[in-house]
Amino acid sequence: MYMYNRKFTLERLERLWGIGIMEVQEDNLPEIEKSEHHNPLYHSEELRELLISGAKKQEIPFLFQDSFGVIFGSMRCKKETFLIGPMCIRMLDRVELHRFYRKYKVDETLEKRLKKFTLSEILDIVEALANELLQVEYSDTELLYENHLAKDTKDEDKQEKIVFDLKEGDEELYHHTYIEERKLLDSIREGRAEDALTYSRNMDADLGKLSAKELNHWKNAAIVAITLCTRAAIDGGISPSIAYKISDFYIQKSDGCTDIAQTIKYRDHAVEELTNQVQRKMSRKTSSYVERCKEYVEKHYKEKLYLTDIAEQLGLSETYLSRLFKQETGEQLQNYIVDVRLERAANLLKYSDESISNIAEYVNFPSQSYMGKLFREKFQLSPKKYRELYAPREYFGQRI
Repeated sequence: MYMYNRKFTLERLERLWGIGIMEVQEDNLPEIEKSEHHNPLYHSEELRELLISGAKKQEIPFLFQDSFGVIFGSMRCKKETFLIGPMCIRMLDRVELHRFYRKYKVDETLEKRLKKFTLSEILDIVEALANELLQVEYSDTELLYENHLAKDTKDEDKQEKIVFDLKEGDEELYHHTYIEERKLLDSIREGRAEDALTYSRNMDADLGKLSAKELNHWKNAAIVAITLCTRAAIDGGISPSIAYKISDFYIQKSDGCTDIAQTIKYRDHAVEELTNQVQRKMSRKTSSYVERCKEYVEKHYKEKLYLTDIAEQLGLSETYLSRLFKQETGEQLQNYIVDVRLERAANLLKYSDESISNIAEYVNFPSQSYMGKLFREKFQLSPKKYRELYAPREYFGQRI
């Protein structure tokens, strides 16, 4: 008859993950053998007490990130506390590694290079252990915010999204596999938000080094992911004007981050929002005529567009098409055409070096001054000022 052996399972997980998992009964710290073990959990009483205390103060697993960026965890299970770590989110150089071990009173002869994890992998480890030991499922968001690894900006985001919604009405760059990327992009095109987030996180471990600085690496990674997902969302049916608004918003938010966890969360928010927009588009009850009309405009906005020609393409009368478009979208067709052109112009102002006059001509405005007038009405900024304010500071050395 099979008998479940928790110790057996935890020992195998320790080997698999390359971290320590220590069980502490009640308040009695275990007898520590300091002979050959390099793990700070076995050497630093102060660290153990901190983790035990942290686990007692909150129901959710406790995560502690030290001054070296190394994460330790703990969770309370009845009369036992389980300590986890170390889990390193960046490679420590030789000097940093020596200081790290000295901080936790580990003998110099026992020093060993730490295994590096992505933040997503660390969260997966803690969530898996919580499910195994506590029979409770926790999300990334719960672990991050409860342990202050990412700022709780829900209220701030909510305020920003209100404004946002009102406006809306080199081969080595990355090493993730083509197949995994296709899975991510396909899930966005098909409006599957949960799958999209999973595939996005799975690709984190395969990313090449995008910057010598760890924070800049994740900022660049976020921009790559948001840009790719924006294109997939457009393929999935949402209008480029909406897709680029979402993209621009979250690229700017990621660029302004000061910690890795928050950068990743903004990336995930963008993936989720783009995918949800596709899902809402798929479920929206609009006539095929209006959808075909929008597709025609978005494909031919660089040309002169006349209501007569569009109606003829759709096999409708001008009057009927005009009335149908206003009825289903709430705006005049001509205003929609202008809006699409202005969105393309705004995107080119941010992500190209073209002159404003060339951009005006490219999106088929009769003159730079006319585009400037409409641009100021829509964005409350001149094209020049818009470029100065919103061109990303950390974009790619060359456009993708």
